[in-house]
Amino acid sequence: MTRPMGRIVGFAPERNGWEGPVGKLAREMADLGNEVWWIQRDGTDCNITEFQQDNNLEIRRGIFDWRELLNGARWLITAGPTLVSDNDEIASWSAALTFAELEGTLNAFILSSTEQTFIEIWSKIVPRIRQFHIIGITSSEIEWISKYEEWKIPENKDDLTNTLDRIQNKTLIPHLIARESNNGGWGINSHTYGISRIEQTPNCEMGEWIGKFLNGLIQFGHGKEATQKALEDSNQ
Repeated sequence: MTRPMGRIVGFAPERNGWEGPVGKLAREMADLGNEVWWIQRDGTDCNITEFQQDNNLEIRRGIFDWRELLNGARWLITAGPTLVSDNDEIASWSAALTFAELEGTLNAFILSSTEQTFIEIWSKIVPRIRQFHIIGITSSEIEWISKYEEWKIPENKDDLTNTLDRIQNKTLIPHLIARESNNGGWGINSHTYGISRIEQTPNCEMGEWIGKFLNGLIQFGHGKEATQKALEDSNQ
């Protein structure tokens, strides 16, 4: 099978992963004209236009040939719900990250936690935080991280922005993007070059919003002005 160079690869091995944030991001990226592939629970991959739900298949960590699956891929997209699923799904995710690093594939991660699942997810990604190029979180998750780190809980938008920047400075994630969707919303990207902001965000799922942002990065690059433009494009 010929796999295009520079493609985006979505991997959400948990049951119904296709309906979660990774699936939504994958479809958004494809709609924007990107080459997007999906890694299935049986260890095979395909263009997302050919994907069919495979929730009934048992997953086994040893069936994935990650060197082949990620060869030439530019981005690997994963998300938090995988990390509250079963051991084979979590182990498969861990192997995918390791091989992505070896193959030069960049990792984007959507935290996508609830107050009940946050600690279980966050505690698993913290030891591997330097492997991620993009992490997307919500304003609520900024508050939960503050509590986890025993920092002062942010009380307003300025506090949330400062806390996001503090997390970025501590973790050195190249793009730590956060979104507030209530009351018109806002978007903030604390990144290697500083902070970028938009004053409102569209009414869409988090995966779709990050998909728009990632599409902007692919088009414009990672410099300060390009990063601001990518964030503004996520508002379209």
